[in-house]
Amino acid sequence: MRVELAIKNGKRSFKIQTKHGSLLTPLFMPDATYGAITSVGSDDLRNSGVEALVTTTLHIEQKIGSDYLEKYGGLHDFMDFHNPILTDSGGYQVFSLIHRNKSKNNMITDAGCSFTAEANGKFNFLSPEISQQIQHKIGSDIRVVLDEPVIEDTSLANIKRSVDRTTKWAKRSKQEFLRLNDLSENDFNDPKIDRPLLAAVVQGANNFKYRQISAEQLIEIGFDIYSFGGLPLHSKHSWKNDAPQGFYHELIAFVANLLPVDKIRYGLGIGSPDDLDYAYKVGWDIFDCVLPTRNARHAFLYVHKGQGDRSYRTYDVLHIKNGQYQFDKNPVDKECSCSTCKNIDRAYLRYLLKTHNPTGYRYATIHNLTFYMQHIQNLRNA
Repeated sequence: MRVELAIKNGKRSFKIQTKHGSLLTPLFMPDATYGAITSVGSDDLRNSGVEALVTTTLHIEQKIGSDYLEKYGGLHDFMDFHNPILTDSGGYQVFSLIHRNKSKNNMITDAGCSFTAEANGKFNFLSPEISQQIQHKIGSDIRVVLDEPVIEDTSLANIKRSVDRTTKWAKRSKQEFLRLNDLSENDFNDPKIDRPLLAAVVQGANNFKYRQISAEQLIEIGFDIYSFGGLPLHSKHSWKNDAPQGFYHELIAFVANLLPVDKIRYGLGIGSPDDLDYAYKVGWDIFDCVLPTRNARHAFLYVHKGQGDRSYRTYDVLHIKNGQYQFDKNPVDKECSCSTCKNIDRAYLRYLLKTHNPTGYRYATIHNLTFYMQHIQNLRNA
């Protein structure tokens, strides 16, 4: 796998050559959590301009099984999606499950994550090594090391423990990655070697000092990609009535500046079109988020300025279930070229979504994905 960096007018751009095609940054990847994006097929993804997908290691293992996928020939063949696929580590999903369901069987230690699956009650264990083994069997093009997320306003002791454990797990993950791909450390650093890319995750919650410590420790180990761990949000709890809310601009800019200029920076879970704009501006390169697909199923459509009922900095939102669209014969977005906007009007899409018709979910998802892909293309062109 080759990564080529170009810098023009102070902006970085990477060309990433993978076994399943090349990618350009900035890049947005929708989340195919269980090996699929609800209501749309691979042809819909390609026609919407989707260039790469993110899928969730833990959920794939629990729903499909990596042994099965390895025997089948990998996730690309299974999905009939032959563009690049990034697999996450499963760490965030385990963290969410353990903190949502308090149980003596659910715990995180230096060895790994022990937990009981919600679906069947079976005991599971996820370690840095097991996470890499699952991703290897899936056959993904970009893989992520196991990390320990923490909520943004947790205690200093929890942040320190998380950073320490994330570094230890990153070392173990990389060693297992090298073993699985029959590589030495020198091979890892040889750009001529064809292999998947490996991403580390910078932790530290909202503490600038520990974000820096985490970044420095991971850079010393050496990875292809450095990611922002956890969501870049302000503290949920503040006694100040005028305390900042939402996206933490200063933190995401600070962490970007800690990372090597010649390495890809991955904004995990980012975000809205406005958040993408800002994150790209301050130095992040690739992104993923459930927003375009999840919001589509909730009748929340992204449209160009002047065409929605709620306005943001670079886009509008159309709440298609609102009564004002009951007889609206306009396309969802007059500036969009997707099959939804070409073939149906707002009134019909409103009817489909209000009646929970799967066809409506498909139409809405196609539109939102196309909007996001066009938004990213505009960033590239700029």
